[in-house]
Amino acid sequence: MALKKTSILIPKELDGVRLDQALADLLPKASGMELSKGKIRKLIVAGAVYLNTGRVRIASKTVRAGARIEVYIDPAKLHSESEARERTPDGSRPKEWKLTERDLLFEDEWIMGVNKPAGLPTQPTLDEARANLFALLKKFRQARDGADAYVGLHHRLDRDTSGVMLFTKAKIANAGVGRLFSDHLAEKTYVAIVSVGKGAVADEWTVDDFLARDKVKAGQMKVVKSGGDRAVTHFKRLAESSRIPGQPGYALILAKPKTGRMHQIRVHLATAGMPIVGDRTYGGEMKTSGGTSIPRVMLHAGSLTFPHPITKLQITFEAPLPSDFSTCLRHLGLEIPSSVAFEKEPRS
Repeated sequence: MALKKTSILIPKELDGVRLDQALADLLPKASGMELSKGKIRKLIVAGAVYLNTGRVRIASKTVRAGARIEVYIDPAKLHSESEARERTPDGSRPKEWKLTERDLLFEDEWIMGVNKPAGLPTQPTLDEARANLFALLKKFRQARDGADAYVGLHHRLDRDTSGVMLFTKAKIANAGVGRLFSDHLAEKTYVAIVSVGKGAVADEWTVDDFLARDKVKAGQMKVVKSGGDRAVTHFKRLAESSRIPGQPGYALILAKPKTGRMHQIRVHLATAGMPIVGDRTYGGEMKTSGGTSIPRVMLHAGSLTFPHPITKLQITFEAPLPSDFSTCLRHLGLEIPSSVAFEKEPRS
């Protein structure tokens, strides 16, 4: 397979950052693939990255605004390496993903609601053969509805986040769905399992601040006083584990982001001293106090409410809690209130 070349021009806002940080910010969008920080560093060390026509192998090298970066990718090689790395200890192949009718939350002639499982990227990654929800949905539609079946992608969830996603089936719906997210007309509801410190957890609170890329920690966001994008999230405590007063514990938190910044909920909770369990990036616990391993970031997109882009009727998609999330709740002594126990069928 031929090498794929991607060219990037460093913008003013990334002047003075590390090379790996700049690529973490820009390469996924420029290449149309999801790329982990580890894979980006691997590309740099392997000599696949050129800065102003000169090869560079130092991930920490500083880049300046206006600099041109070229990245050469061998998808076949990286896919074979990823597949070997993802094999289970007994040598079996990694999980094979498949989309079925059971994963559909709603469908009409214009849009589809899909329940994304944790561990599955939303869009193509560096490994072209690696499964992703967008490709699986296209394959599903083409097999069921014909080779010309269309799928439009308008938002994304992190790989380890499960739950509701909205896709278009007809191009006529693209503009309307795009406005839902750009104009903040879609109401998103998430649930997260967090660890809490010795202090009490408020019943409800709202975070209104600014987020920007962390210039030191590649691929991460942080709260800034100026120069970032406004980020607003409303939080509500749903449940809290029994604990000795003044001792740490766990809580189940409902989050309603009013804006859609990268890692917004994760950063807001971590900054408040309540990192999501399983979120290694932002300081979350990787094991429960009883020693049980936490398999992934315990964040679930439970519902999405919005005016239909064509009919204008208000509609809600709800995605049931996945089994790993429910298991983690039980291990931590938490129960989700029946009032927010997400259902399978959409309401309209």
